[in-house]
Amino acid sequence: MIKSEIVEIDGVFVGVVIQSRHDGTRVFRAIHEWLCPLNGQIMASLQDARMLAASLFRRQRVAARAAA
Repeated sequence: MIKSEIVEIDGVFVGVVIQSRHDGTRVFRAIHEWLCPLNGQIMASLQDARMLAASLFRRQRVAARAAA
């Protein structure tokens, strides 16, 4: 591991982006259950990972509220 960055969406810790290669490749590791579909995905950048995680997290939140 070269570097890791925490991914937090709306104040909730949802995962970590780990840069594990010298070519800049980043892998998302999901912590929050709603983001398990993203676990292990290779991301082009930290910003891309945060945008994708935020989109999925917020969609799941809306779905959870609708189901309640």
